[in-house]
Formats: sequence, structure tokens, C-alpha cells
Amino acid sequence: MMLDPQLFERNMLAIASQHGPLCADRVRFSASDPRVGISSSREGLLVPFVDLGDHHAYMHSRVDPIREAERLASEYKKPGFYAFLGLGAGYTVEALLAADRVSRGLIIEYEAGILRAVLERLDLTHVLGDRRLKLLVDPTDEELDSAVSSTYVPAVNGYFGTIPLRGRTDAAPESYKRAADVIRGTISVISDDYSVQSFFGKRWFSNIVRNLAVSARPTPPVGPIREAVVTAAGPSLELYFDDIANRPRGAFLIATDTSLRALLERGITPDAVISIDCQHISYYHFTLGLPENTPLFLDLASPPTVTRMATRPYFFSSGHPLSRYITSRFRAFPVLDTSGGNVTHAAVSLAEYLGASTIRLYGADFSYPFGKTYARGTYIYPYFDIRQSRTHPLEALFSDFLYRNHSLTREDDGDGCFRYVTKPLVAYRERLEKLSSMLSCTLDRVRGYGVVTTNTVDVPPTGSRSTGRVFAAGRAFQSPEQFLSTYASDIQSLPTPYRHASSYLDGLGAHEKDVWTTMLPSAAAFHREAGDNTLEPSELLAQTRSWCELVVRQELSRGAD
Repeated sequence: MMLDPQLFERNMLAIASQHGPLCADRVRFSASDPRVGISSSREGLLVPFVDLGDHHAYMHSRVDPIREAERLASEYKKPGFYAFLGLGAGYTVEALLAADRVSRGLIIEYEAGILRAVLERLDLTHVLGDRRLKLLVDPTDEELDSAVSSTYVPAVNGYFGTIPLRGRTDAAPESYKRAADVIRGTISVISDDYSVQSFFGKRWFSNIVRNLAVSARPTPPVGPIREAVVTAAGPSLELYFDDIANRPRGAFLIATDTSLRALLERGITPDAVISIDCQHISYYHFTLGLPENTPLFLDLASPPTVTRMATRPYFFSSGHPLSRYITSRFRAFPVLDTSGGNVTHAAVSLAEYLGASTIRLYGADFSYPFGKTYARGTYIYPYFDIRQSRTHPLEALFSDFLYRNHSLTREDDGDGCFRYVTKPLVAYRERLEKLSSMLSCTLDRVRGYGVVTTNTVDVPPTGSRSTGRVFAAGRAFQSPEQFLSTYASDIQSLPTPYRHASSYLDGLGAHEKDVWTTMLPSAAAFHREAGDNTLEPSELLAQTRSWCELVVRQELSRGAD
């Protein structure tokens, strides 16, 4: 088959304009793979193949590739996000696009020389130019993970499907298997995060908006510190109250909110407390009060009921997009790592932020030793004490609390010590281990009866530790009322969502996308609340926008009163 240089250049123009110069360069600067050939189907349609020596790996049916593609498209009933493992002649991708199944899609091509050889022979501009698609050529695992995590929005895209093109996967089996594994891992992380958003998205948003006025108050700086002690609320904390009370002079004691009550019961006053939970139940950790002038470090999404407990609330920004938006446009709050999903992880991050060279961690069991859930004195004891009855005593309440976990498994040390672990607790441990490997200080976890961990006693690289850092927010760029008024107007002025929600979001300007990003966790909550009455993505976005604007304007009205 005679090659047409102009055909190749038209394809390259579509790639460069739609998928970026890096993608185009990887194709252009690769050598055309001589193993690629073109066959004709019974109907005269072109079918590329790769000569693998013992056989030809055809990328489509040699009988009727269009009918094959249409049959495959009919098997996918749900519109959503699709990852195509291989492009071939584009018949499969085109069929799903025509069937209106693809809200967003990734086309993944390994061995750029194979793709170049196809593009030199076939006109694929009609596929490559579709704005719903993103082409990745020889992506690294990190590039593939980023492409999926940055473009797949479950509330908007819904279903996620992977469609392998057999002729392509046969020609590069190891690469495509690895891609499938990377995608599977990325989707697992996204799903876990989305599950959390679906429960807390609306609460995060409303809490952040309601905390804005308080967060504008000036606070004296805290830090730097040289040594930190962090207390979590696991049962092993009970073993070390004397050690904590008699800690070295100058060791800065950071109590997680869950451990605060247990410390106060034993006359131990922390130097600081940290809280990240957005739920109202966090209030129960403070039933013994907060020692006067003790700094309380709070996520911007913390409940206002907890915010009011502190005479000195210190706010920080976490991963919530509205928090990041506020930090860039209202006030530069310090940023702490809350990606661990639990307050202990955030407390370790705070200790490092304040400049600690060593962090000693107590009570982080990441398990339920001997079936016990929390250290005595924590909130759960008085909480259950007033709820027990003759037919449901305290022991039954604790047992119910433990066995509510469907993923509960038992571990034995062989010396009579046993513990229960759950999937969330395993995830918390793994995330702390990951954080530990990146810290610029030494983290020493005192194990007690908890699970064994790795990478939690590390010597930092020479010269890597920051010194002299203090916790202090910058001066507010504007008043809370000015920020909220502008933000409400920006929400109101967003274009009305239309049927193809992904295309709608893609077509927005940079600032409009930023505004929408602040509201997407709330969209996840509306999606869950809809249940079986699944909303169309455009309806979901419209409902989310209306609710978010209402929350902001209500807060403005309260401020005016």
C-alpha cells in the first residue's frame, strides 16, 4: 500500500491540536514499525495488523469490522468514561461514539511506531479530532494514573469501562496488562475518595462557608518546635500516660481530638489539639472542654460547633477544592497533609510543619487490640454509658460497635496477644507508612499492642529538615463578605449545564472550571442521595449549583444580621 505523507500530516495535526505536542512528538519521532500491514475486509474496509511472526494480529474483523464494532458497542448499555486499550483503525471507538456511550474517553497506545505506521496509511482524523477523547502514547504509569484521575469524575461520567482491542493487546501484552493494572488501581482510589465525598461533600461545603468569618480573625504564630509528641486514641495509649506526662521539657504535645478527653481525665494538658472530622460527633471529644489558650488546629471543613469551642482556632487548608480555592483568593492558610483520612496522619503532618526533628507517636494501633476499640476515657465511653440499658448493657454496645465492620479479621502474635483489623485501618496504616517515608524528620511510633508497621522510624536526609517554620495564616486579601459575595455571583453566572455534562465542563473557561471544581464533592453527595432515581449529569450539576449558591447567600444573610 502506497504511503501518503499528507495523510500522515493530517492525522498529526489532529493529534497536536487535540491531544498536545508531547503526544504528537512521541508519534512523529518514532520509527514506523515495519511489522504493520493493511488487509481488506470482505466489504473492502481497511484492517491493520501486526506481523508477530507465527501469526498476524488483526486489529478488527476481516469480515465486517463495522458490524463487529457496532455489536460490541451494543453490549455497553451505560454512557460513561471508557478507556480504549488500542486504537487500530478506530472502528470500535467510532461505534461507541456514534452510540452516544462515551462521555469521556482515553485511547492508550503503546509502541508508538505501530501507531505511526497505521497513521501513515489510514485517515483517523474523525476519531482523533473528537473532543471527548484523549490519546496517550507510550504513557508512563504516572502519566496514565494522572490522566485517569484528572479526567474521570464519577458524579459526571458515571460508569467506567475498559475496552481492549485484541490485535493491539496481543502485540504488546505486557504493556497493556500493566496499563490495565494501573487503571484498576487508580479507579479503586477514585472510588474510595468518591465514596467519602458522597457522604460528606455537602457537609464539607457548608462547614467551610460557615467557618469563613471566624477564619479571618488574626492569630499569633505557633512554633517552631524541636521535638513533638503525638497522641492517638488507640487502646495502647493507656500504657503510656506516665511517659507522656513526664515527657522531656520542651517536647510539644499534640493531641488528636479523639485522645484529648483521655489526656484531660489524667491531668495531662496538651500544647495543641488537632481536629479534621467534619461531622457533628466531633463535639463529643470536647465534653471536658478545651484548656484555655490551647491552640486548636482545625480543617476549614470542621463543624462550626467545634470551632466555637476554641478561643484560639488555627485553620489550615486540606485537599478539599473549596479550601484550596479560598487559600488562593481569600487568605493563605497553611496546608497540611490530610490524605491519610484520619486525624493521626494530620497530627504527624502538623508536627513536621512546625519543624520537629523527631516525632514520638503513642496510641496509633491501627487495630483493635484484644477487641478493644479506643483508650479508656475517650468519647465513646461516656457516649455509650448514657445509652446502655438492662437489655443492652455497655458490653453489648461495644461489641456492636466492633462487629459492625464487615471487613473484620483477626491477627494473633502467638504470645496471647491478638487484635482485629479492618480494611480502613489497614489503609490508614499504609498511608502513614507512606507519609513516614517522605518526612524530613524521624517518626518513632511506640507500638504497644498495635499492628507492626514499617518505615516509621526514619533518619531524615542530611540538610532536608526545615527549620524555624511557624504556623501562621497570611493577611486576608479581602473581607469574608466580599469573598462570599463574589463567589456567589461567580456560581450564579456559570453557564447552564447541558446534556453532555463532560463537554459542558470541558468548554468552560479556566476560572469557571475552578468554581465548578469547588462544588463537585457536593455533586457526589447529591448523586448518592438520589439513589435509584438517578439524575442525568446535567440535572445533577444544575441541582448542585443551586444548592451551593443558596448556602453561600444564606451565610451572607447571617453576616448581614
